[in-house]
Amino acid sequence: MSRGPSHALIAGLFDELIDDAAIFPPGNAPLAAALRAHVDYVDTRYESAVGPLLVRASMVDELRELADPDSLILIGLIADTGVAGAIAARDALQNDPWLELAQVEIALAADAALGMAADKLLAELPFTVPTYIEVPQRVDPEPAIAAIAADGVERSKFRCGPELVPSSQELAQFIGSSVRHGVPFKLTAGLHHALPSADPRTGVRQHGFLNTLAATWMFLQGAPLPDVITVLDSPEISAVTSVLAGADVSRLRSVYRSFGSCSISEPVDELYHLDLLSEEDV
Repeated sequence: MSRGPSHALIAGLFDELIDDAAIFPPGNAPLAAALRAHVDYVDTRYESAVGPLLVRASMVDELRELADPDSLILIGLIADTGVAGAIAARDALQNDPWLELAQVEIALAADAALGMAADKLLAELPFTVPTYIEVPQRVDPEPAIAAIAADGVERSKFRCGPELVPSSQELAQFIGSSVRHGVPFKLTAGLHHALPSADPRTGVRQHGFLNTLAATWMFLQGAPLPDVITVLDSPEISAVTSVLAGADVSRLRSVYRSFGSCSISEPVDELYHLDLLSEEDV
């Protein structure tokens, strides 16, 4: 496999790209271990790429007991107990200034009419931090993303695995719809590797996070859907980095905010292996 361009060509592309989802499948780390590891990323090769620590709203009391007041931690709150539970968790976090709420994430019901469900949910949200609305897989994302765009404040989210992996067309439709409507988004799960690869646990082919970045930039440039899907599917680093080398990083990352991963080391180590990050970036 040919190498990519020098990391300097796409400097800044990976800053705070990976939300730390260590407690979620397939990693399933205990919260105490995830918190220790998250703190330990400071002053390492991983620090610049790491975003908030993702924590279920139902685990906030445990988090508060474990957290060290000497270490400021950015928290992404996963609303596993609905809006009311997320509000209670947010209020609890306000008692601990060393735990700073950075974002909230909540899923739409898979069996609902997405546009109406998104409108109803958006009307209930009271948060002053960005909230990501997760659009279900296997449905047309357009109604939900159009509703998020009309709201004008919140963001979209799409699940890429680890078991139920969307097709390249489904993933491209989500990214394309978010780009067309000007809705910032994040991806989550199943994106441990830079390029498409088979999950060694299941044998299921998963998407590459570099490919999703390239696909986003292509949509921002007005590329047609078939061309984007070709790049999403490409296992060749040169096909992906040739797109990213010409990207306006600030514009790209204003739309593609992050992806969640239960592993920080796997994706970041691959970036070093591909010469897309160097120790100079630490």
